[in-house]
Amino acid sequence: MTTIITRLNELDKREIENCYIIGKLAEESHELPRLGEELKPITYTSNKDPERIVFYIQAISPEPELLSNKLGKNPNEVYISFDSHNRRYFESKKLNKAENRLEAYKEHLENKLILFRPRLTYDDKKGTYHYNIELVFVDDEKLETGTYFPVPSMAKVTTSMRFKKILQEGKPFQLTNYNSYMDLPEFIVCDRHIYHFTDPDALKKSQTNPNTFYCNDPEVVTEIPLPENWSYMTKGVYKEISFISYDNAMKVRDMDGKPIIEDFETPNKEIEIQRGESSSTQIPSQISSKTKDQKSYINNSIEEHNFIYRLDYLARKKNLSYSLEDLINFHTSLKTSRFTILGGMSGTGKTELAKLYAEALGLKDKGEVLGLKDKKGNLKVISVKPSFTEPSDILGFFNHQSGVFMESETGLVSFLKNAEKNPNELYMVLFDEMNLGQVEHYFSDFISILEFSKGEQRLELVSPNSLCYQPEIKEGILIGDNVLFVGTANFDETTKDFSNRLLDRANVIRLDKPSFVESKRREENSLDSTSQYEEEEGNELKNITDTINADMFRSWITEEKGLQSLKDAELDLLDRIHEEISNFDSQTGVSFRIAKQIGHYMDNIPKYEDDPIMPRHVTFDYQIKQRILSKIRGHRDQIDQLVGIYDEHTQKFTAGRLGLIISDLEEEEELSISVKFLQQKAKELMRNGYTL
Repeated sequence: MTTIITRLNELDKREIENCYIIGKLAEESHELPRLGEELKPITYTSNKDPERIVFYIQAISPEPELLSNKLGKNPNEVYISFDSHNRRYFESKKLNKAENRLEAYKEHLENKLILFRPRLTYDDKKGTYHYNIELVFVDDEKLETGTYFPVPSMAKVTTSMRFKKILQEGKPFQLTNYNSYMDLPEFIVCDRHIYHFTDPDALKKSQTNPNTFYCNDPEVVTEIPLPENWSYMTKGVYKEISFISYDNAMKVRDMDGKPIIEDFETPNKEIEIQRGESSSTQIPSQISSKTKDQKSYINNSIEEHNFIYRLDYLARKKNLSYSLEDLINFHTSLKTSRFTILGGMSGTGKTELAKLYAEALGLKDKGEVLGLKDKKGNLKVISVKPSFTEPSDILGFFNHQSGVFMESETGLVSFLKNAEKNPNELYMVLFDEMNLGQVEHYFSDFISILEFSKGEQRLELVSPNSLCYQPEIKEGILIGDNVLFVGTANFDETTKDFSNRLLDRANVIRLDKPSFVESKRREENSLDSTSQYEEEEGNELKNITDTINADMFRSWITEEKGLQSLKDAELDLLDRIHEEISNFDSQTGVSFRIAKQIGHYMDNIPKYEDDPIMPRHVTFDYQIKQRILSKIRGHRDQIDQLVGIYDEHTQKFTAGRLGLIISDLEEEEELSISVKFLQQKAKELMRNGYTL
């Protein structure tokens, strides 16, 4: 007799279908559903549709709890799927074109680990659910017997020190691809450490957000250094989740771990000062080297990590999908480089991110400050046109007959003059779609002054010998460090290339499009208040409406130390990358300027209680991609040996010379962002014959 099952609500169904499960092709058994021509794990369906293939998958890792608790699914009950339901997957593997599709599918699935997500279909007539699957990928490595356990990972932006404090203080944390519809995880990986929750009740689930968890009892949590062979122990690795076999789980349980509670101390007075809660008689260690004027802002300043959370809060409140890594990366780039370029496909939110950052700083354009004393504003957005070909298009020109400088319609000169007169206030110039015009031409004056030292970056508008009746114009404009320059750019056939000369002086951040499912979740969990953000994220938001002035911004910046900021191993890697690139193009490589700026960037990652809020290897990875690999472009026959080769048929990437250097490290995952970027360039070479 079939038990009538109550239909799931939309939230439960969706979150169950967002769970990742490891399975295998079911074994031959009389208990298999009789949907095919033969009673086999994979076979053609009945004669009614002889070309359709049905296959059965047995889960060998934990399934969402609701499947058994609410729907009564037996763990031994198989998932049923058809090749038509996973047509896109089989087409991507070219298996649908095989002469014998059944044998090709069988060979692909048999004795392999299969990562999938459940798909639930409600049968109104029978009042029950059918359990289908969405194939994610098939692991080529040999299947081990027994059960597999999921091991979620924290986002790369989280350091082990930060995560440990979150656990110690019982604050909420998010596991992006692991939700509370699954069993509570026994292991969580963060920044080359495994956190073992020896008591299953040590974690608790959030009642509001399915991806948020809390630590109930930090005394039963141990920290284990990630084993050197971890990449061989894990299977089914996808995004921030992997799986380990029962035998490997036992090995991890037997490893010596350090209780995280041993490092837990009551915040000392210095930390309280860093949080702005103590007197001015002591100075936080990370800003003790600042100037006297900057120190005067200590008591009233906003902590840098709190500003990052403010930025994240504003993004979430506006339903903008940016990862915390993107926000930290953009902020650090603006701190350490006079010019930052946001690139990516149209619609990824490049302009919105720049404007969001300006809002977080408290900057407003002219239209937003009408009625106030300062009507000029401190945010200037310039929409670049294809007709921009020389500096006069954005600045203006000098009329020799009248002796008067005629300012461009952009109003950039007046804006920069105002910034010069107010050195304690921050200003931002945003060049929107900046490579619609020839950047090397209209932006040439700025590219030149970016080479000069601080205090020497003066923009000359007229010749010193010109008969100009405007003294303020004749003396030029000193571009101070209170002006931030941001550009947005698309990289396609409608735009102009950036020169290596410009790329040497700028961070190029390419924003990736987040998944629509992830964006939908953000919209559904939109924030109404700062208290809601603090409850969900565990990050305290202070002084949310305060404006960030130039002195406060400067106090966040660590002075440049040159090559001393980089470790010997990092410098050696840069040398090897330079050698390979310069072998292909003697005018391209890793200059001393770039190496020093990479070190400057890494020194300036925001800190939380003296600990960087992003791991060092991740920051190094971002810089390799943004400062070096952004200059790798050209035709396939020129650079394929450097970049690598992507085989569309097998969908496998064979690393080129740069990839081999990057992967020739003790931990291959350290530069995974750069490897992914090279893989994307290899795809462009394969499909287009060139890469931009």
